[in-house]
Order: sequence, then C-alpha cells, then structure tokens
Amino acid sequence: MLVGTLLLALTPSLAQQPTTTFGAPELIRADALLAGIGRRYPSPVMHDVDGDGLADLVLGDLYGAVTVSKRLAGEGPPRFGPEMPLLASDGTELVFNNW
Repeated sequence: MLVGTLLLALTPSLAQQPTTTFGAPELIRADALLAGIGRRYPSPVMHDVDGDGLADLVLGDLYGAVTVSKRLAGEGPPRFGPEMPLLASDGTELVFNNW
C-alpha cells in the first residue's frame, strides 16, 4: 500500500515536468567548407577559445585531432572561420590519442 501511495504522490509532479524538444540536425560551415569534413566521427563542442566572448566551435575526432573554428562576430546566425589545429600553450598541435 505504501508503494501505491508513493507513486500517486510522484505522478502529478512528473506530469508537470517540461518536455525538451530538439530541432532538426544542421550541417555547420567552417568558412566555405563543412566543419569536420573528411574526419572520423567529429564531435563538436562550443567553447570561447580566444576569450572574445563568442563561443567557438571545437571539434575532436576518433583519431584524437582537435581543431577550432573561431566564431565570427556579427548579427544573424552564428558563422565560423576556417578550421585550424588547436594549439597547446607551447605552440604544438593538441592531440588526444585514443589508441
């Protein structure tokens, strides 16, 4: 009987939870090319790499390569510059080997 009471007590609060909806997937352009083109399982994340207040597009892939496409300032939908290797503080390319 206690279990049935607990479920009834939770049911109204569960019904009030907002639902999450997602838009259709979109291809992202990095300059004139598609971001992550020719890479194995590119995985994007948004992060302000250069500290300008705009979230840049950072892409990692299956082989550990990491690139960044810096967001371009301006009105309208986000636009990104060309993909470039993400550099470590010593100037070398940042690579996270997965093997």
